[in-house]
Parts: sequence; C-alpha cells; structure tokens
Amino acid sequence: MEAAAGKLQPDGTAYLNGQTVVQHLFSQAVADNIGVIRAFGHGATGNFVLQPSPGQYNEAAFQALDQIIAEADKAGVKLILTLTDNWRTADGLYGYVIWGGGQHPEEFFVNPAVIQLYKNHQAAMANRMNTITGRIYKDEPAIFAWDLINEPRSACDIHNPNATCDAPETAAIQAWIQQAADNMKAVDPNHMVTVGEEGFYGFGAPAASIATNPNSDNTGWAEKAGQSFLENHTPPSIDFAATHIWTDNWEANTTFGVDPEVFVNNWISARAADAVSLNKPLVIEEFGKQLLVPADAATIASVRDPIFADIYAALQNIDIIKGVAYWEYDYLNGATDSDNLVRMSDSTWTNILQPAAAAVVQKVAALPVVNDCTPGALMANSGSSASSATPTATPNITSSIAGAPSPEPASPEPGIAGALNTTSPAVATSGRKMLQI
Repeated sequence: MEAAAGKLQPDGTAYLNGQTVVQHLFSQAVADNIGVIRAFGHGATGNFVLQPSPGQYNEAAFQALDQIIAEADKAGVKLILTLTDNWRTADGLYGYVIWGGGQHPEEFFVNPAVIQLYKNHQAAMANRMNTITGRIYKDEPAIFAWDLINEPRSACDIHNPNATCDAPETAAIQAWIQQAADNMKAVDPNHMVTVGEEGFYGFGAPAASIATNPNSDNTGWAEKAGQSFLENHTPPSIDFAATHIWTDNWEANTTFGVDPEVFVNNWISARAADAVSLNKPLVIEEFGKQLLVPADAATIASVRDPIFADIYAALQNIDIIKGVAYWEYDYLNGATDSDNLVRMSDSTWTNILQPAAAAVVQKVAALPVVNDCTPGALMANSGSSASSATPTATPNITSSIAGAPSPEPASPEPGIAGALNTTSPAVATSGRKMLQI
C-alpha cells in the first residue's frame, strides 16, 4: 500500500518507463511467470495505517489497496491478502488488544471485545467498494484468498522461551481460528481462506511431528508458540493448508548445529503428510534463506541454492504441495539489496526459480478449464484424479517485494519499515485452469 500511495520510493526507478511501482511489479511478475502474489492487506509501517482507530479507515490507504487490486486484475495476477499481522501494533494484533482494553497479546485470541473488533474489520474488508473497479472486495476476481493473520503466536515463542505456557493457549488459538475462518466465510463466501501461520506442532501433537519443530536450544519454544498445524487447518472453513519456513530466524541452521537441508525436508514431509490426511492442498506460503550482503556467487550457490532446490523439488515431486512462495522477489532488478533478496542475476533465479516457473506454466496450460469453481471444502487427492467439480489450487512460482523488513522481527514493534511485504502462492478462481490434484 505504501508503494501504491507513493509513500515508498525505491532507488533507481528511472527504468520503469512511466509505470507506477505497482504497475511495474505486476508487469514484471507476468514476464517472470509469477501468477500469484501474497501481500499485506494493511499497512506495513506505523506511518501509513489502514485502520488508525477501531472502525475508522484511512481512505488514502484504502484507495492504495484499491489500486493494487485493480492493477493485479488488469495484469492477470492473483492476490492473497493478510487481514492483520502478529508482529505489529499498527494494523496488527497489538493494536486490536489495546483498542479492546486488553493488556496482554494473548487477549487477541480470547477477549470477546477484541475478537469482535477483528470480525468488524473482516466485514469492512469484504464489503469495501473498490473506487477503481467498482466492485466490492468480496466480488474481486483478483483476490485469491485471505490469510486470517500473518503468523499467529502466543507469547511463548523463540522471543520468550522461558515463559510459562500450557495447552490452553494452543486451544485458545485453535478456537480463534475456527471463529475467524467461519466469520470470513460468512462475510465473503467467494474467496478461499487459510490461517497464515508458520506451521509449528503444539501441545498434544504426535512426538514424531513435534520432532520436526525447530528446537536447537532444547526449550521446546515452537511447541509452546500456540500453533498446531494439523488441527489449525482442520476446520472446513479453512480451504487449504499453508506453512512458512525460516531456518535462520528459527535457529535451525549450521550456526546452531542443525543441517538446514535435513530440517527443511523433514519439515515439509510431516506437513505434506498432514495435508494428505486433511485432503487439502498445501502451500509453502513464505520461505527464504538469509545471506550476508553483498553475497558472492559461490556463497549463493553453496548456502542458499540447496534450500531453494529442495523446496522446489518438493513442489515438483510431492503431489499435495500446490504452491511455494519465496522471499524476496527482485522486481526492481537490483535497485535494492537485502539479506533475503534473490537477484535475477543469481544462480537461485536462473537455475532454480526460472525453470520451475516455466515448468508450472507449461503444466497448467495443458489443464482443462473448470467453470463455476467456487471455494468451499477445497479438497485434494494425492492419488487418483479429483472430481472436475472440485476446486483445486494452481501452483506457481512465488515471490515477494524487495525492500521489505525481515518477515519475523526480533521483537514486535510499530513503525518497522517495509514495502508491500508480498509472497505468492497458488490460486483457484472461476473459469481459470485448475490442477486436478
């Protein structure tokens, strides 16, 4: 939204040839075979907030979001939009708690007044009239799905591993997911819904599943974080399962005595098996591999490329996985730099991402068109082909905007600078070509 409103001016935009930053993003994405982008549907900084007070909206921010949706539609790109964020006060979890008279972050999931404020926002988003397209958001074809919240957690995570936590917090988040997903379906029955979580296993999960959580410090912080991947994606109002993978943020790397490739493959295998048991597609909605910048070609090839190669191999070889979303897309073609940026000159791009995108486009092009496809019980099948009436997700290469903040801040605080904060998983829309999973 910041970019659409002219609040964010990246370096070196002379080559945009008269396009706005948002127009350039989508045209570049189409040229790179990127069909879906995951974006914050709210402010990314405390300086440009969509909802500055309960039920009161910044019209300039909403018009910026209108522009993003309109330009995406024009380009033929689909959007997954997050409704709020665990990591921020502005337009985030902490803001709702404050508005509802709460004092602790966990009240977001249990305080009735806070929950009602969030539900009111869901309705406001679904019923927003786009000032450019003339459509209500719930009727916008460019919107693929809603993330209920970016990375929901209790206070007992890696930032506070010694906090006293117990199973009721995990149960509270589960109950919130059920409420929030049901309400989203009530106000917008036309789009799909997922949680937006990382995908940890919590209290009560099988020991083999919990063993795939990050735990290099032996505190069990991920188990205490409030998520429980299988249960969180079980409600019928959750259409597909989604997970994030951050080996560096979670201390699941060689610095902490963990082989990141082994960790990634174990992580994916467990969650893919659960997605099969749920009969729902799995999207790896956000992942990346940090490098010290500037990184030389040898470091990129030896440190980042193996992780990306493993994840894209999973997309190719594990049928239930229907999309992956890497962080972060170099849509400005080298005008900025960050520790997660994948430049178009990098081997990660030329040897892994470009071939994967081309393969997906070719695969999707061969599929029949499914008309009158509506979200609901989004079903997947890892063996025999699904019914042609079953809505399914189209995988595509995925990406994020350059210049955004680290996906998981060291501590939640307002005013963290960032761009559109986007990644891109898969989409199913009426009249579009679908995968028969």
